[in-house]
Amino acid sequence: MTKRVFWLALAVVTVAAPVRAQLVVVDPGNLAQTTLIAERTLREYQTLWEQYQTIVRMAQGLGNMDRYRLPSVPLTGHEPSRWQYGAPWLQGLNGGDLRGLLYKQTTRPLAVPGSVLQSLPQPARRAVETAYATIEITDAVAQIAGNQVALVRGYSGPLQRATEALQDDVMDPRSRYHELTAVLDKVAAGTLIARRQDNATNQLLSHVLEQLLVRGKRTRDTETAVMNMRLESLRDGRQAGANLISGAANSLRTWRQP
Repeated sequence: MTKRVFWLALAVVTVAAPVRAQLVVVDPGNLAQTTLIAERTLREYQTLWEQYQTIVRMAQGLGNMDRYRLPSVPLTGHEPSRWQYGAPWLQGLNGGDLRGLLYKQTTRPLAVPGSVLQSLPQPARRAVETAYATIEITDAVAQIAGNQVALVRGYSGPLQRATEALQDDVMDPRSRYHELTAVLDKVAAGTLIARRQDNATNQLLSHVLEQLLVRGKRTRDTETAVMNMRLESLRDGRQAGANLISGAANSLRTWRQP
């Protein structure tokens, strides 16, 4: 009876319990590759850690960065109230004068030729038109340049504040401001500010170039007028002199005491 119960219990346990036998399989090639990857990862981590320690030592070697702090140089504006007649355009140089209305208040009005030029010979008409064009171009360049100077003067404030904020971050002694990502961010911010400054500088330089071009045109027109008169003198000078002498002689011969 006892044997029968034992074999019955053994049969129940055998049927009820699942078979969980496992065989361990090891691939030597995969194991070696995994070991090499782990060793390579460890070496790279150690290299990065050594580089970080070097950067930290370099940062600590600089010591206090406050000695490199530079005071800001403000861009001063004009004081229109000090000047009685030039105040309008000085105000435009401070706050902007896009249409040139303030500029015109401080310049001599330019008369409109109207139909006067129609009655002139073509060479004379052309000479007056080119001289008139020089004045118009001078006014246009001066108005736009003055307005651009005012814009840059107003832009210098935000640009200066951004530069001072970047300087504060660079000089901050706390370690979180000198971590790798923080340093890269400051480099990017400094580059961006530099490009903004370059943009403003290039705009001012372009207007300076325009002023020089206007001056060059005025000089060229003056020299052209002198050269034309010289050529006319070379071409017609002898005949004009003869006519002058002939006319003077005739006047002397026909002159009578009143």
